Amino acid sequence: MTPVLTVQTVCKTYMVGGEVIEALKDVSLEIGKGEFVSIVGKSGSGKSTLMHLMGLLDSPTFGTVVLNQKNTERMGEKELARIRNKEIGFVFQAFNLLGRANCLENVMLPLQYSDFRGDRATKALEILTLVGLQDRIRNKSNELSGGQKQRVAIARALVNDPSIILADEPTGNLDSKTGDEIIALLKQLNALGKTVVVVTHDPDLAKIANKIITISDGRIV
Repeated sequence: MTPVLTVQTVCKTYMVGGEVIEALKDVSLEIGKGEFVSIVGKSGSGKSTLMHLMGLLDSPTFGTVVLNQKNTERMGEKELARIRNKEIGFVFQAFNLLGRANCLENVMLPLQYSDFRGDRATKALEILTLVGLQDRIRNKSNELSGGQKQRVAIARALVNDPSIILADEPTGNLDSKTGDEIIALLKQLNALGKTVVVVTHDPDLAKIANKIITISDGRIV
């Protein structure tokens, strides 16, 4: 299986108050097309740092991140931004929706920064229908429940047909019933062929993955 994403001997260090903090230590992993991967570990273990590196939101101190066989190590910010928009779909715990925009406008946003040439509203509506929100397209985020906000965020992540979906604690701000609905949606998207990676403390979400990666003190264990 050709990997969608490869992390090769990655280390990440930070300077905090004159002290060097090693957030990740010699981390290597591969994620294949169509896999559902959960990354688990205690707070401060390095999970979110790894997610940021995988999503090209940050760069490793040492090591390389390869996406679809393209080494990102020497890419400039403009090229990295283009790849993030086209190849990676992000889902965050805090939803990160634009408050003044309605559901349709939030989902259309990534299309404005891509080479998409079709009708943006039609494409956004198609994806909102996939996540079950076709009747909420004119609602703004303050008119939505937490679960509906996360569905909009997932639709926004999907709209450019990315190679991989990265979800950082996607059920963290939701009650258990709503969290179960989001878990079911992610499982459905994976069944449709999407590659999904989640960072989570939620054991119900972690256990549906076909690969579980445990991080402890910056290392995969």
